[in-house]
Amino acid sequence: MSRLRTVADYLAEALRNLGVTHVFGIIGKSICPAVLKMVDYGLEFIPGRHESSSGFAASGYALQTGKLGVAFATSGPGGTNLLTAAAHAKANNLPVLFITGHQSIQELGLPQCQDSSSYLADLAEMFRPATLFSKLVERGDHFSTILNHALSIALGPNKGPVHLCLPFDVQTEQLADFRVVIPEPEPLISVSNLNRILPLLQQSSHPLIIAGKGVSRARAHDELLHFAEHFNIPVITSPGGKGAIAWDHPLYHGPCGVGGFPHADELLNQSDLYIVLGSRLSDMTICNLKPENHPAHLIQFDADPTFVGKILNAQTLHITGDLKDNLQFLLGTLTEQPVVPRETPTVDYTVPLPDLPRLSLGSILEEMSELLPYDHKLFVDDGSHGFHAVQRYKVKKPGSFVFDAYFACMGNAIGMAIGAKTAAPEETIVCITGDGCFMMLGTEINTAVCNNLPVIFIVVNNKQLDMALKGMEKTTGRIDGTLFEVPVDAAKFAESLGAVAFRAETRAEFISALQTAQQLNQVTVIELLTDRDEIPPTAHRTVTLN
Repeated sequence: MSRLRTVADYLAEALRNLGVTHVFGIIGKSICPAVLKMVDYGLEFIPGRHESSSGFAASGYALQTGKLGVAFATSGPGGTNLLTAAAHAKANNLPVLFITGHQSIQELGLPQCQDSSSYLADLAEMFRPATLFSKLVERGDHFSTILNHALSIALGPNKGPVHLCLPFDVQTEQLADFRVVIPEPEPLISVSNLNRILPLLQQSSHPLIIAGKGVSRARAHDELLHFAEHFNIPVITSPGGKGAIAWDHPLYHGPCGVGGFPHADELLNQSDLYIVLGSRLSDMTICNLKPENHPAHLIQFDADPTFVGKILNAQTLHITGDLKDNLQFLLGTLTEQPVVPRETPTVDYTVPLPDLPRLSLGSILEEMSELLPYDHKLFVDDGSHGFHAVQRYKVKKPGSFVFDAYFACMGNAIGMAIGAKTAAPEETIVCITGDGCFMMLGTEINTAVCNNLPVIFIVVNNKQLDMALKGMEKTTGRIDGTLFEVPVDAAKFAESLGAVAFRAETRAEFISALQTAQQLNQVTVIELLTDRDEIPPTAHRTVTLN
């Protein structure tokens, strides 16, 4: 006869069997049974300072490992604080299990502190549009089926976040049997449509590869390189796709769109065939594409059909399934296929740096990768500093640059860097954030300190919400709410959180601080004071007020 164990026992065992090593969140009464069992089963609990950051950390863990990330919170406001991180994970196709607490089912209908029921803040309902699946588990004997379904979605072809709301009494309910099915990845290949690619390439005079962040999510950097080299096709990257290919590869022609260079946008407007690899073609990517220059044909590799064929006036061939699997299959069929000779001259796609009286962020970013080891990962927060990085940072190792230009929530990179460091303690993990992001979620520096996770944080401090200020000033003539009357002293704040801190106002001071940070192997914050008048490469998006 099977021994009775609680739902919390079975959940913790299932996560351990999935290879999960760390979980992130803030504990409280309603989620206590599940979290304590996770610890009992050997999962390391990383307590955050804000649930949103814990969710971002779980996403960073998922991105670094390719496995399931796990974030949890209590009922009520703990759960609502996770919502932003859930939407961020959905936008970035990251497999994260979000778990929130809930009052006991037996107590439904009674007014409760931090209520998660339909009487106040229905978390199961709230998470539904922000995830791929969200469910309140009302009975322990239903949990096995629901958990299996959630895992199959999170780790399925179109990876993404799922949410389970677990009442206290369900977590402690005892069961004799509990079957968990560990999802096994299987190749998903669009064979019939892949066979239609070669004729389109042969008839195209100016094909162009647009590499999005899906290349890095699928770990398809080698396949992208072999495909581009086989057909000798130029490659440009979306803002989020930065780092899909090394910055100095002869076929790379730079980033396009917001944060891009003019040359890449010129290629967008001259091509008759786009091969889009893992990009939704959002406004951040094609903002400089003129309507009359849409390509005649579009080949789009995307597991999610939501926007495929709906953005451009082009005849579209959709390649569904896993990007890496599809490219591998396609490359395997090309061994005896004739290749159309095509010239793609190497170009210098950059533009000169600005001449500024004070420190230029662009100039720092342009040489920063030379100061870091090849095996590093850079997480870049949202704001003008992020688009400076898209334009200027020279990615040496494909997949080492992480930036979300799509959902674009400020402060996400801080938590993601911490989550990645838990998964890869030997890798150099760096986060570039801004003073606006830092004041939102900068207390997570203490999370890194308390858990001995030596991330290097670079806080770009120009004492303003720079991207909003420059955009509003240009298009409306106003800058309301964009200046910090009492700017943060990021170095002092970091020291109060237990980190080693440096302040850099010159190139030499920054280089010295970054070199020292790598030698110390401690949580380090480098406050970088840059010229407030430096114009970010974000002028493509404007606001018009009637």
